[in-house]
Amino acid sequence: MNATDKLIDTFASKLRSLGVPIREEDNKARLESLEAKLPKRLPQSFGSLLSQYSFPAFDVEGISLFGWESASNAYTDEASAAKGSLSELLIPAGYVQIGQPDTDSFDAICFDLNQKCQNREYRIVQVEHEQILCNWRVKVSDEPWPSFIKLVEHVLSGAQPQVSYEDPNE
Repeated sequence: MNATDKLIDTFASKLRSLGVPIREEDNKARLESLEAKLPKRLPQSFGSLLSQYSFPAFDVEGISLFGWESASNAYTDEASAAKGSLSELLIPAGYVQIGQPDTDSFDAICFDLNQKCQNREYRIVQVEHEQILCNWRVKVSDEPWPSFIKLVEHVLSGAQPQVSYEDPNE
């Protein structure tokens, strides 16, 4: 197990302690299938999370991450870049949507695959959905995190990390 996998294990334990029902599961084949649809592989840290764990959608430090629970999920749907979806423009432009802002905005939170970086730790950006829908243009409006690994490190270092999960059945 490498240092990134250990960090992600600690992150998953922290999420569990904060009420997120994350569970260990071997998702390597599902991750490979997802990455085959993308122009580049996901960041090493995020790939480690997806390959080892399944989880419902939850909020973490300003981002509502999509759930990763079955073969049919939002990540796979987004990677398919269906006609009329935000990803129809995002994927060819080098952005992979992983969620939305936790403010109920419809903007896309994405990995920006356009820059070279160590271990593929791409920056996390917010893309304005109105620009895509109205002008067929990708406009980055914010960089909530310099990378997923920085987000993970922040959650692990903070006494009161901003993490929440709402059970849809309650």
